[in-house]
Amino acid sequence: METQGPRVLIFGAAPCKDWSFLSPYLTGAEKVICADGGVKNAAAAGLTPDVVIGDWDSGGAPEVGADNVTLPAEKDLTDLQAALEQALLRGWKDVLLCACMGGPRLDHTASNLTILEWFRDRGGTGLLLDWDSEVRLLSDECVVLPSYPRYHYFSLIPLDRKVHGVTIRGAKYPLDNATLTRGDTLSVSNEPLDGPVTVSIAAGRALLIRTQREN
Repeated sequence: METQGPRVLIFGAAPCKDWSFLSPYLTGAEKVICADGGVKNAAAAGLTPDVVIGDWDSGGAPEVGADNVTLPAEKDLTDLQAALEQALLRGWKDVLLCACMGGPRLDHTASNLTILEWFRDRGGTGLLLDWDSEVRLLSDECVVLPSYPRYHYFSLIPLDRKVHGVTIRGAKYPLDNATLTRGDTLSVSNEPLDGPVTVSIAAGRALLIRTQREN
């Protein structure tokens, strides 16, 4: 099996009020890549960047002691995609993307959700995280979601027109070999029962989004 390398945290520039949500995901051995203004978020989370990359238009700047990569202001990819490319160049394929959702740029949030597909197609595994949500891509696979009080509700959002063989176990609303259609809301807002939830897809791709309980 091909190694995924060390786990990598990639910080974007979206605002975050509290970084404690990261604790369950960290071992202390992670690499850190900052996409432009993400350097401020890494500092707020108490982490030191190994790589800083950007065109320095969102508040970031080269950091002493880091591998700094300056991008042109006019380019064909976002700073986040460039950060993911840097991870791949280093053989780092297990990535947590932090501070990449929310903020004033809806276009960036939408792009960052679908960039999980781009990264998967290049051999990587990405997980988007913030205070409110956890997002992963499912593609012809099965995943077990352990009980985690922070992220309670979960939804499957089809990316393909049809997603086949969808089975959900251990949830309030189970499915057995169902077909999901992009745009339909059948698989939105489910809840775990008392133990782990198992979600499997036989054919197709979908975003699996876990969110907090409502206040």
